[in-house]
Amino acid sequence: MRLTVGGTTYEGRVVDLRGRAVDGATLAAAVRGDRCLPAVASADPPPVYDYCGHVHAAMGLRTRTALAAAGRSRGYETPHDDAIDELREQLASSDPDAPSLPSVRDDVSRSTLADQREAAATQRGRLEARRTLGVDTDAAEQAVREATRTLSERETERVAAEESRRRRRELARAYRDRLAERRQLADALANRQRDARECLVNRLHDRYVAALEAVPGSRPTDPFEASPVTAALAVLRIARTEAPVVVGTDCFADPTAAADVLDAPIIRC
Repeated sequence: MRLTVGGTTYEGRVVDLRGRAVDGATLAAAVRGDRCLPAVASADPPPVYDYCGHVHAAMGLRTRTALAAAGRSRGYETPHDDAIDELREQLASSDPDAPSLPSVRDDVSRSTLADQREAAATQRGRLEARRTLGVDTDAAEQAVREATRTLSERETERVAAEESRRRRRELARAYRDRLAERRQLADALANRQRDARECLVNRLHDRYVAALEAVPGSRPTDPFEASPVTAALAVLRIARTEAPVVVGTDCFADPTAAADVLDAPIIRC
């Protein structure tokens, strides 16, 4: 590990920064690569680091989840892993984009169409009457053409509006179906992940109890009711990490003792 703080570079498995005004959360973020300063050169942290990478008095901890992550850091697998991978792939490929819906068209009412049909029929009647009388029909023929064209336009508009509504309903229904399918996949994935976590926790239970005996802190009857700091230290003792753990408590005699007990690089702040 190489760590540069305020122009001073520290190297080694243990770095003691208690004499420097450096925030532990800032250091942990730098180790994760979320911040460029302070500059930290170290191994990439495993997922367990998200739960236990910064140990401090105000921390919380989902102990079972962290313990399962510790098992993963040691390469442990479960019978549910193949199903988890498959569900993740399905979930990634089922990401539904919101549909581009057709524009809403103004509808043409049935009464408007009826009126236009009646107008066209009236004009045709007048044309036939003038033909019967043998008088000029030019104006009547023009009126029929205009009335017929207007009727055709209104009928086309009504069909287009109906088609637009139908298409919008189909797209919206298909989108809802895809969302429902995605929710089902997400639920199935969450269930399999819980099953895998339970497998890992069961496998590591005895090691976790033994780790609690080896780290500082009280030991309740139920090992999963240990304080977040104590539980985090036990989880870290089980985990495999070459990324430096940021320790912000006085639970160890010195940072070197912390590195020995946790078998991990330590930044004491």
